[in-house]
Amino acid sequence: MSAEGLIRACAESNDGAAWEEFVARFQQPISLSIRRTACQWGKDPGQFVDDLLQETYLKLCVDNCRRLLEFASQHPDDAVLGYIKKIAINAAHDHFKSLHSQKRGAGETDQLLEDFEPAAQSGSRSGSEAMEREVLLKQIDRLLQNCAVGSNQERDCLIFWFYYRQDMSAKAIAALVTIKLTAKGVEAVIFRLTRCVREQLAGGDTQNPT
Repeated sequence: MSAEGLIRACAESNDGAAWEEFVARFQQPISLSIRRTACQWGKDPGQFVDDLLQETYLKLCVDNCRRLLEFASQHPDDAVLGYIKKIAINAAHDHFKSLHSQKRGAGETDQLLEDFEPAAQSGSRSGSEAMEREVLLKQIDRLLQNCAVGSNQERDCLIFWFYYRQDMSAKAIAALVTIKLTAKGVEAVIFRLTRCVREQLAGGDTQNPT
C-alpha cells in the first residue's frame, strides 16, 4: 500500500490493522529522529522516546490527518517519510525547549495529554481539583468504551489505562502475559484510542465513532 493509501485508510476509519501498519512502517524512523534530537540537546533518548512518539503521532493525526493526507496526495512516499520525520524532530525540539524554559523559571508549558497524567502525580491536588479530575476520568472511560470496540475491547481499555494512569511504557505493557501484543501493537492501540477519545472530548460526541 502506498503511503497515501495507508494514511487515507487510517484517517477514514478506526481500523486497528491500518493503525498497526502505520506504526510498523513509521515508528522506527520517528524514533531515530527523536533520539538524534535528544542527543543534540544532551539528553538521554531512552527517557523521552515513548512520550515523544505519542506526541508525534497525535500531531500527525490532527483533524483526521488532514495535513498529512494533503501532503501525501501531492508527494511521493519518500517525501512523506521526510515530512513525518520533520514533524518528529520539531516535536522533540519543542519538548526540550519547554524543559529548558521551565528550568529557567519561564513558566509552565503544555504537556502531552495533560488531562491523562499518571495517577501518582495527583496526590497534591486540592479536593475540588480531585473531584473535577474524577468526573473527567469517568467521562473518558465512557468514551473509551465507544472507541475500543470488538472482541479486544477489555484488553485495549487496559492498555490505555496502563499507559496513562500507571505510567507504563508500551514495551512494559507488551511484556504482560495477558496482553499478547508486540510493543508496536501496543503503540498502535494507544495511538488509535487516544485519537478517538480526544476527538470525542473536543466534539462532545459520545456516539460510537465507527
